[in-house]
Amino acid sequence: MAPRSVAVVGATERAGASAGYVMRNLIGMNYAGRILPVHPRESSVFGYKAAPSISALDEAPDCVVIGIGAAHVAGVLQEAGQRGTRAAVVLASGFGEVGETGAALEAELTEVARRHGMVLCGPNCLGLVSLANGAALYSSTLDPAMKRGRMALISASGASAIALGNSGRVGVSALVSMGNAPVTSLGDYLRWFAQDPETDVIGLVIEGIRDPASIASAMEAVHAAGKTAIALRVGRSAEGQRATAAHTGALAGAAEAQAAFLARVGIVDLPDMDSFIEAGVLCSGGKRPKAGAVAVVGVSGGGVAHVTDIASEVGLHLATLAPETVERLRVLLPDFATPQNPLDVTGAAFGDPNVYRGALDALDADPKVAVTIAAQDAPPGLSPAIAAEYSGIAGAVATYAGNTPVIAMSNLSAGVHPDVAAAYGDAVRLHGTRATLTAIARCQAASRTVTWHGASAGDAPLDAEPGPINEAVARAIFAEIGLNGPTGEVAATADEAVAIAERIGSKVAMKIASPDIAHKTEAGGVVLGVEGGEAAGVIFERIMASARAYAPDARLDGALVQEMVTGGVEVLLGLVQHPPFGPGLVVGAGGTLTELMQDAAFDLLPIDAERAEAMIARTRLAKLLAGMRGAPAADRRALVDAMVALSEFGERHAAAIEAVDLNPVAVLPEGKGIRLLDSLILRA
Repeated sequence: MAPRSVAVVGATERAGASAGYVMRNLIGMNYAGRILPVHPRESSVFGYKAAPSISALDEAPDCVVIGIGAAHVAGVLQEAGQRGTRAAVVLASGFGEVGETGAALEAELTEVARRHGMVLCGPNCLGLVSLANGAALYSSTLDPAMKRGRMALISASGASAIALGNSGRVGVSALVSMGNAPVTSLGDYLRWFAQDPETDVIGLVIEGIRDPASIASAMEAVHAAGKTAIALRVGRSAEGQRATAAHTGALAGAAEAQAAFLARVGIVDLPDMDSFIEAGVLCSGGKRPKAGAVAVVGVSGGGVAHVTDIASEVGLHLATLAPETVERLRVLLPDFATPQNPLDVTGAAFGDPNVYRGALDALDADPKVAVTIAAQDAPPGLSPAIAAEYSGIAGAVATYAGNTPVIAMSNLSAGVHPDVAAAYGDAVRLHGTRATLTAIARCQAASRTVTWHGASAGDAPLDAEPGPINEAVARAIFAEIGLNGPTGEVAATADEAVAIAERIGSKVAMKIASPDIAHKTEAGGVVLGVEGGEAAGVIFERIMASARAYAPDARLDGALVQEMVTGGVEVLLGLVQHPPFGPGLVVGAGGTLTELMQDAAFDLLPIDAERAEAMIARTRLAKLLAGMRGAPAADRRALVDAMVALSEFGERHAAAIEAVDLNPVAVLPEGKGIRLLDSLILRA
């Protein structure tokens, strides 16, 4: 990021050549170090003396930019390493992204770099630029006048790096197009920018996470430095999710695992480019908002109501104003104004900016308000005369000197009139209602610590043989950790089914017992409310016949005959593996409608009681467990305990388990615990 000299291999004045872009950028960005062109046939490039090879240079360059074909890169890198160079940028494509031949070239490149102790950007990248020193090792046109600021942008996508780095909304300290990154990883860049004095916020465009341990370690340094990392994840669609035989796999795919990891390490996860940019503006200069409720102030009742609507949708909570704040606003505002949050100060603020300033001061004094949003539209299309009417309000925000952060927001993503923007001065200005409120909410909610340290491989394998474990065996396994199911036994024959039903002595549930049939209902393998031994014998034959028709090759161990459990709330609990993060836990609405409802929460292990409670709160289970329409409250504490026990089980057996599906789990009325009504274990 700060080389004293740069060799450009393949340097040329030819338009469109990657190394030619680098030469032009180094010159155009006023790079202060020495530029050393390398070309086998040219004597000079852009007036700089050229050498035919790295070995022929008068000095060993700090960094070498390699702008030649993939097949020749490793040889040049080896030459640079032998010369003493310890940093390189490889621009060429044709490596691990294109198949076996490219993967072999990438492996060779990686081995050379590691042998010589080199850091390496790329291959298959645009390179990087540090605006502080003009080190523009970048193979796309850079504007020397690009907006400079305090956000470093690290992108897996070259095009996204160009778009976000040139948004004009947020100034950047550096751009990094990582490419395939087999040598120098995302964690390495994070660690560098954690100590970079030019950077406050680190923006990440992520296509995948290969080394979570490195990222987690680097985020410790980011938090220690008081900086913020924000991320835009691409490739989150359902097509990228894992498919397994368990409901758990359908409810918690790769995207959910990535989101859980980012939350665990304290990276702010943004859903789109607009909110990403607004978060970058918000956090530049170390202005990350503290957690807590917000106040909204404006000059239009409809305008602040619109902000409130979107705030509710993105999870931003409005503060309930303290009585003394309400009284202070009542004295300040016209009689026809209502002192409340959201606050419409009315058009009185246009005639007297002190009204707006007084409202900001009143909200600043309220202990329940963590952030104030000054929602004011003054779009670029206004005439200068009309725009001037808003300057007093903008000036009130600009001169505000309270302790509670005030964020000026334009509901329109187009922003504000240039004259009004000038009147805001150094105040934080964000554009677009949804993008702004999403950025604020996500920045507030993101942890400032790292709580992921990787899951252990476990030291208690269930079985060396892969595949599913039948329900009866699974129930016995879970009973050992305190997760009990109904009383019951597996019947291998109709006569055994009769005898078991008579011993239970009440209505029974009967289910096919097969390690090869994951979803019993679809196989006609579940019958509830069977009354009496004779009926159990008949149902046994029916279940077995239906299962054979559904899956002719399945192993059928018989039918599980167990006591009927009625009442309670049906819940799904599950574990699922997500390399490289390890196992995670799912909780959500259970029963036959699990996948249709898609109402579940996921988090990576380990899960303690506090995290279990937070997961339940993210689903509709919270209301169901509290008791609805006269139903008794369910045993939420028992469900939390079961989640913690399942988490500990998952850590112990992490190496042996692909997925666990406990669906449904009946959460009985308060004090009566839970019952596992069905269970599935898929071994790795």
